[in-house]
Amino acid sequence: MIQEIYTHLKNKNLNPYFPGQHEGLCDKPYCVVKEGTQIPSIQSNRLGQKVIDIIVFVPLSSYIALEPYMKQIRAALKEVLDLRKTGFETPAITDDDKKAYTSSIEYVIIKKLEG
Repeated sequence: MIQEIYTHLKNKNLNPYFPGQHEGLCDKPYCVVKEGTQIPSIQSNRLGQKVIDIIVFVPLSSYIALEPYMKQIRAALKEVLDLRKTGFETPAITDDDKKAYTSSIEYVIIKKLEG
C-alpha cells in the first residue's frame, strides 16, 4: 500500500520521497511517505490498522505555502481506496537541517495481519 500511496502522489506531481531519500536542503515543497505503527483490531487478531505518516516540507522562505501544499496532498489521498485520514496533524515546526518548515498528516489503512 505504501508504494501505491507514493505512486499516486508522484502521479499528482506532489514530489514524494521515502524516508532517507531526499538529499540536501529543502528548495521546493516535498513530502515523505513513511509507515508507522501497526495496531491490531480489538475484535480480531487477523485484521488491524497500519499508520501512514505523510511528512510535509516547504522551504523556510515559504511558510504560507505549507497549508496549500498540505491541502493538495489531502485532496490527492482522498482518491486512494482503503486509506483513511485520522484527523491528527502536527503543527508547523522548523527543521534546521533541511532549512524547512515541516508538518505531518496521519492516515491509517485497514490491513490483514501477517504471521
